[in-house]
Amino acid sequence: MRAVFELTINTPLSVGWYDPGVLDPRFYIRPTSVKGLWRWWARAVAAGVLYEAGCVRDLAKETSRAVAEDMGLGSTKAASAYRIRVEVLRPPRVEVVRRRRKSGIQRLDLIALSHDVEYAVGGMFRLTVEGNHRAFAPAVAALALALTLSGLGKGGRKSLGVVDVLDTRGDAPRGGVRELLEAAREGVRVGKCGAAQQGLPPIPAAARGFFEVYKVAAGFPDVHNIFLRSRRAELAAGSFAAPDPMDRNAWFFGLPRSQRGTGTGYMDPRGEGLRRPSAVFAAAHSPRHKYGGGTYISLFLSADWPPKLKWVGESGVESIVVDERRVREARDLFLRLIQRWSPQRVWP
Repeated sequence: MRAVFELTINTPLSVGWYDPGVLDPRFYIRPTSVKGLWRWWARAVAAGVLYEAGCVRDLAKETSRAVAEDMGLGSTKAASAYRIRVEVLRPPRVEVVRRRRKSGIQRLDLIALSHDVEYAVGGMFRLTVEGNHRAFAPAVAALALALTLSGLGKGGRKSLGVVDVLDTRGDAPRGGVRELLEAAREGVRVGKCGAAQQGLPPIPAAARGFFEVYKVAAGFPDVHNIFLRSRRAELAAGSFAAPDPMDRNAWFFGLPRSQRGTGTGYMDPRGEGLRRPSAVFAAAHSPRHKYGGGTYISLFLSADWPPKLKWVGESGVESIVVDERRVREARDLFLRLIQRWSPQRVWP
């Protein structure tokens, strides 16, 4: 079976090569980056199906099995059942964010504090997926879902590296986000589970009650900058200097999260390094995107956060317990903030 996707880069894409700040001119859209994004969303889909079915015990292990065997995407012990190829039909425009110079693209400006960063926009590409696995259709639906709800490379969760699918051929899936998600879920086989759910899933899972997708009336760079305190304050109160509307819940956008050189922000009370990606995905597409133009925001509610955080601010120090109540509170505050963008629920 064979699925072909014609792509263009809609928002600035920076996928490092031998040097993290340099693009690979053979591909620009690197196959390894596509595979990584594909596998991540396939895991989220599989975890969602299994958690809904009550496969609570060893969810991570069962999810890895489902992705490798049911969907054919391989593991550390087995190769993927699919071959992927990226062809450059027309090279994109390449720009550079110079070291310590502002471009207005927050994530790239942050990286450019230490070195120059190249990024690409536009161009024409052909992404081809081939394979004979029984779950070809669900697996490729997961790929189309990944290309719709997330970007590639640096800042992919913050609407950087978003590609538009302009056309498809062969065995590529059809429909919008809802249809893609439901089609991808069909590739996961559920055994004998049935245990009662125990609060938030231990890993990000596209499960009802713990995963939501919204379409909003905002574009890039608005959704890219929602991860900045000052831009959230401006959106909520019209002033960069206003308090953060997320209050003490900005950890929801990922860790580490601290103010460079000030010693303020979210710290680990155990003195260990904090690393946890954002629970929020943003992806801004042009109207040409075949799986539904516009901007999508996806939210994952899961329990894989540090149980305690220390918040250090100008007013003092505060201990934060990150439990299910706090995770849902952060989600509610965020949804309240983006009401100005008229969010429309897409899934479930």
